[in-house]
Formats: sequence, C-alpha cells, structure tokens
Amino acid sequence: MFNSQYNQDKFLEESVFKGYKKGVYMDVGAHDGISINNTLYFEENNGWTGINIEPIKSVFDKLMANRPNAININCAVCNTDGETDFLCNKGETEMISGIRATFDPRHIHRLARDNRRFRAKTKTIKVPTKRMETILDECGITHINYLSVDVEGAEFEVIKSINFEKVFIDVIDFENNYDDVSEPIINYLMVLGYKIIFRGSDIIMINQLSNFYNPELVIQQ
Repeated sequence: MFNSQYNQDKFLEESVFKGYKKGVYMDVGAHDGISINNTLYFEENNGWTGINIEPIKSVFDKLMANRPNAININCAVCNTDGETDFLCNKGETEMISGIRATFDPRHIHRLARDNRRFRAKTKTIKVPTKRMETILDECGITHINYLSVDVEGAEFEVIKSINFEKVFIDVIDFENNYDDVSEPIINYLMVLGYKIIFRGSDIIMINQLSNFYNPELVIQQ
C-alpha cells in the first residue's frame, strides 16, 4: 500500500494526515510517479491532487502515463527560471540524476562508483528550470499540504525558490544525503516556523501554524 523508500508516506499518514481527504501535494523529483514515490499513496488512497515535477523527458513520459490525474511538468526546479546542465543517468543510477552545479562531490564519487558497478552511463544534458514560485503562480496554488523534494543536492535551491508569502505549506520533506548539507536548510525553515518531526534519510518538517501540527511529534535537534 505504501510506496516510499523509507516509510515516509506511512509515517505521515499515521502520525500527521490521518486519512485527511482531498489534500494537495507537490512532488519535486517525482521520477516515474510510482517507483519509491512519496506522494502516490495520498493520491490513490485519500483522493489528493497535486503537481509532479520530472526533468528527464523519457522518465517524464512514464510519469504522464502513471499519474494522468496530476499536473505533470517536465523541468528541473531551482532558484532561477531558464535552463541548466543536468547529469542524466541511464540504467541503475537513473534515480540519482540531478543538476550538475548542485551535485555534491561526495555524490559525484558515489555516482562514478555505482556507474562502474552497474555498468550505467551518465551524460550531461540541458533541461529547462523553473522556480517554485513560478510554478505555483502558473498553477494558481496557494496552499500545499505536503511538499516532497528529492533532487539529489538541489533541495536548498528548490526551497529558496518558494515565496512563503504567497503559499502556505503544512509539511516539507526533503532528502537528507549529507547532514552538513541539510543543516542550512533546517535552519532556514526553522526561521520560517517549521519544526522537525522525522529525521533519517529524509528530513520532514511541519509548520507550527498548520492544522496538522502536534508538538508531541517534534524532534529536538
């Protein structure tokens, strides 16, 4: 039933959203919309609607087929509108593709190792980019219940591109590959009123003004 890699959706359903119907999600780095996906459960089981973002065109085509009821956008998200160099991986490393400029050196090392191990390939391509503010303005969205961000190093770029004066986001979930990279994101969101409720391979934070906020879930840093 649950689809996340590390039970993020299970945790959120059981501890935060608790069957909440017809919510709104945004999935940045949605891949094909099914494989170890954080938002599929809410769409299929609770009637949520939302936006899926995927920059690799061949993967995006699968996303369109797998999640036809969502708004699906073929771009990368960062803090500028335009285009960028993107490390596009084929084979077993496809899901660790990402924006070249924000790829951590440790992730470059991991990618090279995994490419050798799985005989996978990497090439640099150009992809269009949009800021979160631009996408939300275009879609007319001012409230997101659950934002999932899995973009292999560009998480802070995504979050900095949000205009929090225009949109209220209950829960923000971002990938935590390296703690030292995640700390500035945590601090940025804490200033905006968010608290950590889950820490592991992902960091999940909830806005203290959210109707879903429960202080008993808060993890002390």
